[in-house]
Amino acid sequence: MAGLFKRIASKMFTSKSAPVRPTTQAAHVRERKYNGSTKDMAAAFGVKERTVQRWLKGDRTPKGKDASRLETEAAAVQVTDKGRERKAKAYAKEGSAPTDLRVRVDRAGSFDIKGSNAVRPRTIEVDLNGDQAARLARATDEDGVKAVVGDALAGYFNSGPYGGFQGGDFDFDVSGVDLT
Repeated sequence: MAGLFKRIASKMFTSKSAPVRPTTQAAHVRERKYNGSTKDMAAAFGVKERTVQRWLKGDRTPKGKDASRLETEAAAVQVTDKGRERKAKAYAKEGSAPTDLRVRVDRAGSFDIKGSNAVRPRTIEVDLNGDQAARLARATDEDGVKAVVGDALAGYFNSGPYGGFQGGDFDFDVSGVDLT
C-alpha cells in the first residue's frame, strides 16, 4: 500500500499525481529535488552513484526503504512550493471552521492512545478544520502528515468527556489512515 503522504497528496492535489514507474520517479526526484545531481541524490539515499544511475536506466529497481522513500519524494516533488502554499492559503481562510476534508482512521488493531489500555476497535472520521487542512497542504513528508492527523484525533477526543490529549498521544498504523 502506498505511503500515507503519497495517498494524501494525491487526494489534495488531484491533478498532480506522482509517477508509478520507478525510473520516472527517480528522474523526477533527481531533477526536481536534487537539481539534476545524481551524486547528491545518491548521497541522500546512502547508495552509490552507480546505483542511482541504474535506477534511472531501469537496470535496477529500488527495494525496501529506498523504494518507499523514492515513492514519497516523487509524490512530494509533483507539487511546487507555490502550489502547495496557494492551496494552504485557501484552506487557512476557513480558520477553525470545518472544510470538505475528512480524515478516516481505522482503529481495528492499528490505533493506540498513550497511557490507555482501552480497546475500542472502530473507525473514526474527523472533519478537518481550515487550519488543519492548511497544515496538511503544507506537509512535505510522512511525519508532517502524521502530526496533522494526530492533532485532528486529539481534537476529536478532547471534544468528548475526556480531555487533555495532544497529537503525539496517538500511535497509529498509517495503512489505516485515509483522506475522504
